[in-house]
Amino acid sequence: MAIKVHGIPLSTATMRVVSCLIEKDLDFEFVFVDMANEEHKKHPFLSLNPFAQVPAFEDGDLKLFGKLF
Repeated sequence: MAIKVHGIPLSTATMRVVSCLIEKDLDFEFVFVDMANEEHKKHPFLSLNPFAQVPAFEDGDLKLFGKLF
């Protein structure tokens, strides 16, 4: 299963996570979160990050979110 990074390209916090994955040469999938339509405040995103903030990170059963970065 691939690593997934949920966020938006304009978020510096999201790009920090993406930069680390690129630097480590890891394969990952970027999942765009449409914040203009408040997708970050709805399920299923809230199950990844209960604070409704980007980024959220998934690697199999491991889920990390913005307050940890």
